[in-house]
Amino acid sequence: MKRASGVGHLTPFLPGLEKLLGDPEVSEIMINGPANVWVERAGRLEPHEAPELTAAWLHRAAIHIARPLGLDPVARPILDARLEDGSRVAICTPPASPEVAITIRRFGGRAFSAEDLVRLGSLPEDILEAARSTLASRQNILVSGGTGSGKTTLLNALIELLPEDERIVAIEDTLELRIDRANCLRFEAGAILSETPVEIRDLVRHALRHRPDHIVVGEVRGGEAADLLQALNTGHGGSLTTIHANNARSALSRLASCAMQAGDALPWEVTCRGVVDGIALVLHVARRRGQRFVEDALDVCGYDAPTGHWITAPPGAGPPGTQPERRTHTHPPKEVNP
Repeated sequence: MKRASGVGHLTPFLPGLEKLLGDPEVSEIMINGPANVWVERAGRLEPHEAPELTAAWLHRAAIHIARPLGLDPVARPILDARLEDGSRVAICTPPASPEVAITIRRFGGRAFSAEDLVRLGSLPEDILEAARSTLASRQNILVSGGTGSGKTTLLNALIELLPEDERIVAIEDTLELRIDRANCLRFEAGAILSETPVEIRDLVRHALRHRPDHIVVGEVRGGEAADLLQALNTGHGGSLTTIHANNARSALSRLASCAMQAGDALPWEVTCRGVVDGIALVLHVARRRGQRFVEDALDVCGYDAPTGHWITAPPGAGPPGTQPERRTHTHPPKEVNP
């Protein structure tokens, strides 16, 4: 995929944002329209005054980002792009929005190890050990959370727990993961210039032909969940993926719902049992008051079809029903922002 220029190349087209574009502490810049700019810095949102940022400048910026991709923001008002430095840009132009809207998510400047997250208070040590044990026993982990909650940060840390001498195939919409392994094959979906765009589901199926020991899917959103569950249940243990969800339990239902979107989906109850067989541990991450942390962790023990309930337990708690579910944190740790 061709890529638009890096964040620094946007400076001439976004007057008033020069310092923001060069500030490594700024993780996201959200432009809602002319002179309407919001910034995420250290996990907190704040407004930024940019009176010189007019509608004309925003239109020029959209064209500048779209042109290397062979696209016209007038003809295609919704555009996702990855910049040369790894940052992501989402653009929406009229008539899909009243004004040109641009959101820039900078590529993170630092990768946090699992030990870093423990030291910072984002990942309880007992949950890390549960994750380590799960992957060592070749069982699979689902990371859930909302947008900007730290799913990718945690996923990066968990990847480091996989054996160095085993092969990883990683599949993403946009290459965001930091995987420092010689024997790692990376696939990226969404080839915009192709007449038949490559989908995540295509790559999950294709990954099986490349002899993966572990499959990592950056995020599950749709029917690819069915193929992933098939892979997780046919000899590719110790794999990882993330999903958007409000809590750990709902992540399981959402994974099953995504699998049901496949055209060849199995019945709901069969799909849910596939989730139980495929996912051993769910880690749910949250962001509150600018802090990101693992809020909940659940072992997946079964699915009760008559009631439609997932049977879960705290990690290492033994048979389900013997102990109440546990919340890892009820309040975020202090001064943590991985």
